Amino acid sequence: MTILQPEEFYKASNLTDNPFRSQPIYGGDPRMGIWVGYDKQRRQMMKFLTRSRADQVGNVNFVMLYGQYGTGKSHALLWAINEILHKRSDEFNSLAYYIPSLKKDKGGLTFAGAYRSDLVNKSSYVNDIWGYRAHLQSTMTRFRDANSDAATLTDEELLKRIYSQVDLYRLANKIHICASPDDLRKLLCPEKMTDYEAMILFTTIVNLVVADVRINDDVRRYKNAVYLMIDEMDDLIRASAKEARDINDILRHMYDLCPNRFGIAIGLSAEIADLTSIFYEYLLDRIQKRIHLDTMGRDDAVEFVQKILDEWRVDPSGETGFFPFEEDAVAAIAGRLNRITPRKIIDVMQQTLEEVRLAGLDPQQRIADETFLEDNEIIEEVLGDFS
Repeated sequence: MTILQPEEFYKASNLTDNPFRSQPIYGGDPRMGIWVGYDKQRRQMMKFLTRSRADQVGNVNFVMLYGQYGTGKSHALLWAINEILHKRSDEFNSLAYYIPSLKKDKGGLTFAGAYRSDLVNKSSYVNDIWGYRAHLQSTMTRFRDANSDAATLTDEELLKRIYSQVDLYRLANKIHICASPDDLRKLLCPEKMTDYEAMILFTTIVNLVVADVRINDDVRRYKNAVYLMIDEMDDLIRASAKEARDINDILRHMYDLCPNRFGIAIGLSAEIADLTSIFYEYLLDRIQKRIHLDTMGRDDAVEFVQKILDEWRVDPSGETGFFPFEEDAVAAIAGRLNRITPRKIIDVMQQTLEEVRLAGLDPQQRIADETFLEDNEIIEEVLGDFS
């Protein structure tokens, strides 16, 4: 029996790689655009996020995604990021950031640590604000041109005219005088910063980049909205009382200090009865929408697999659909799972794809149907750990 090497097998399967990994890679994984089986929840999520845009309602919206482990909460948050930054980027014209977990420094929960690690160091945050700096300088030039009495003002005096709020013009001035992205990074991420200081800095940035600046009859703003997705909030269950209270306070202040054009979504593995033990009442009162994610149906799981495979094709005009599987093989796998979640389907299909390769399948000669899986004891091998 000839066993194809992984690269040979994926090429013969019209796949760039094994598309079934346990979590989409933040920042461009094609699977971030796939969210099937939760049509109602998807519509609810997008409705509330859309409301935060300046060209829509333009208010603050706080959404919670909750449910059992593996039901796709992280995937849903990344899907929303993908919609905002990629699929519907022109429509949203917004900034969006993802924090996988607030658990950072030596296992403790810290917003400052997450801000530094996930926003400043891993996302487009610094580049986004550098882009705001260019927008700000253009706005200053246009403001001077439109107002003759502004011609003799210093830059700082001009910014006081542009932004009436003291905290906004002070931060705008600091951003304006940054000579390079490195200078800006130092401004956005001081060496020492408390959770409260990080929250104040972030919320001021939010209010700055979505603020309207009126120049005669023209209104200029950098972005329509800013979105923050925070995952694994069930870590609060295992946190100390002080940590839990501090994080609740940070989220409350963040919500209160960004009254316009801001969307925040949190994900946690919990059920409705657990929420009051995780969040204080004052925070639960601020959450406009609680979206529950349950297990998937078999047909949804089968569709999920097909969409993932087709997002990973070398040649979209070549073999697609369930290739290198028959649909009945995927349906057989999904049908034997006691509890179907996106995470479980991903894990099962990752192993199944590898097992059919090791069983000698050459997709150019035949494809894996249910009989092939049964004859090679693949279903038993794979589902022994998952059913």
